[in-house]
Amino acid sequence: MEPTPQRAPRWVLILLVLAVAAVVAVLKMPPWSFLTRGDLTSCGEVSRDRTGEVPRDGTACLLAAQTNGTSAELKVTDYTTEGDPIFTYYRVTPDHSGMEVFVDSRDGYGKKGWAHLDCPQARAVPDVRTCQDA
Repeated sequence: MEPTPQRAPRWVLILLVLAVAAVVAVLKMPPWSFLTRGDLTSCGEVSRDRTGEVPRDGTACLLAAQTNGTSAELKVTDYTTEGDPIFTYYRVTPDHSGMEVFVDSRDGYGKKGWAHLDCPQARAVPDVRTCQDA
């Protein structure tokens, strides 16, 4: 007669499910530096046009903040071919040269989650491929 396999106690399975849920939740959360950012003037929320350009009013707001030594943030929404949103937050502050960029990708076929980038030379909305991980 073969011995019956031992099943894990129910509490072990519950802990495993909770641990997986916690990891998933953390991966979807914004970085702490995004959540704790100071008060920023909003430059609005815009979508890129068909050429891939950000409307001038949003970029003008960021450039003015850089020039005046104030803080501002612009939220830009892009969509993947499948229609998944990618939200990019461009941020300027007086204590940071260039721009900080936070990307919240909800791309179902690509990289999901948050990225925090530093664009020290940026004087306009940068191409995030030219930035480095912060």
